[in-house]
Amino acid sequence: MWPQLALPLTLSAALSSPAAALSLDLQSESSPWPGVTLREYRASDPDTDVFVAVIDLCAERVHVQATKSDAAGVSTGSWASEVGVQVATNGDFYTSGPQVYGDAVGNGIRWPADQVGLDRSGEWYDEHYGWIAFLHDQVTFTHTGWVKENLDVKGGWAPTELEPDPPPGTLALVSGFPELITEGARVTCSSATASDCFPDRSDMRARHPRTAMGITEDHQAFILAVVDGRTDDDEGMYGTELALLMEELGAWQAYNLDGGGSSQLWAEGESYVNDASGNNYGGGYRSVANHWGIFAGEDGGRPLRPGHCEASAPCELLPSEGGILDDEGACFQAFGDLDYWRDEDDGYGGRLLWTNAWETEVPDNWAWWQVHLSEAGTYAVEAWIDADWAVYDDVRYVILADGVEHELRVDPTSTEGWLSLGSYDFAAGGGQNVAVWDDSDGDIASGQKLVADAVRLTCLAGDCAETDPVDTGTGDGGSSDGGGSDGGSGDGGGSDGGSNDGGASDGGTSDGGGATDGGASAVDSGAPAEPPGSRSPLEPTGCACASGPAPGGGPPLVGALLALALSKARRARPRTGISRR
Repeated sequence: MWPQLALPLTLSAALSSPAAALSLDLQSESSPWPGVTLREYRASDPDTDVFVAVIDLCAERVHVQATKSDAAGVSTGSWASEVGVQVATNGDFYTSGPQVYGDAVGNGIRWPADQVGLDRSGEWYDEHYGWIAFLHDQVTFTHTGWVKENLDVKGGWAPTELEPDPPPGTLALVSGFPELITEGARVTCSSATASDCFPDRSDMRARHPRTAMGITEDHQAFILAVVDGRTDDDEGMYGTELALLMEELGAWQAYNLDGGGSSQLWAEGESYVNDASGNNYGGGYRSVANHWGIFAGEDGGRPLRPGHCEASAPCELLPSEGGILDDEGACFQAFGDLDYWRDEDDGYGGRLLWTNAWETEVPDNWAWWQVHLSEAGTYAVEAWIDADWAVYDDVRYVILADGVEHELRVDPTSTEGWLSLGSYDFAAGGGQNVAVWDDSDGDIASGQKLVADAVRLTCLAGDCAETDPVDTGTGDGGSSDGGGSDGGSGDGGGSDGGSNDGGASDGGTSDGGGATDGGASAVDSGAPAEPPGSRSPLEPTGCACASGPAPGGGPPLVGALLALALSKARRARPRTGISRR
């Protein structure tokens, strides 16, 4: 990342799409995984190498990942090898900490305030950023501060709000600025070096290595591009040239990401496909704050159903009376380190998953059941509990219903069967879910398992009540109490200039190397051990995915279900997934 110069006072950069062309000579093209196309170009005027990953978001097993806050500050190759993605690039600009300039979400968890650039009043980059975000069956973006304040835009998330919270259910989000293409209109300038070109980022007026991200107008393709520079063979690009490149690659909305020595494109089996060390003046592979990653093909191990395809039909549409969503169904996904999710020949339908609760400020493993309803209304929500496996007595659930997240803590240990999680007002359609998390605020004894199995929704009132509700058997336990909301507003701080060129690289970490935490080993059962200092050792388990008949319901639901003590929108957002389908 190179130093930021003083911003000019005049604003005259234009958005347009005049006839223009960038000379690109295709050197190679490959599709190593379904849905991933890798290309290498040689550009002329400027003379430089360009590396591109085009991701088909509607291809089977394609899921997008971004860095968790506790995994920040490593090279792209080290991070990618650790999480198991097939393709990765560097992400946002950053200062020491690391603290990114904009917002960030990784593994469905929003970064804490002290690691992001929100509310950094007085810092030159405050409120400048935009972002691209990936949700279940959805891709969205927000415009940069300059665009929102100077152009008449209507698209994207919160088009008039500076520093908006990400949409509920965001799984992966990386920020960047300035915008290169705004809703199909590319930035152009009278001169690439003019003082009013890219008024929100003056270092776009020099040629440097560059990284950019973009999406197509139909939101079905994600484009990542890396431009080399700072060597005898590669000149880098001006911002205007990068904008033209992204336009020619098919981007309809595009942003500049961290560049200079941070520009890195990594692919599994190939290591860095660009000259990542050369971009860093030959200084090795720089550690960067966050990253984009792509799971693809069977190597990625993610669900067959693509994660973010807006053209996808609902994973399952529940009728007006409600229904059951099982962990064997397409609407279920488990997230986090898949080595720490275990499955058993037990529970609803003959299979359940469990993981251990642990004390942490940044959750690791969690799971959700996506809810798509044919009718709006008030629905009772229940979770199927198998007492042999549900050992932990303070499990956190979050229910996203009609755009509002409701958090509660429950003790399932006395329940065998359906456990009440309360009743909620759901909208018709999707974008709603029930999630269970592995984090705890206090000390955790060994073997504190929590279960992800099946959830049931039952119509109680509203439009859905026009048809007879399903019979509601329930278990014998399961009161729910209120949980806290994490707020998450930013605080002051940060540094000026944004230069990370002096930042340390990660000590020569090999780009294709294995896990970086260095602490995992196999327990006697052959299963991976827990990370040191985090969780209790896992017990040996089998892996059986057979389905069976649903268990019979218990006694009828008595009286009204518990209302929640807390019901409000949260800033922290729930990503990565297990699949045996």
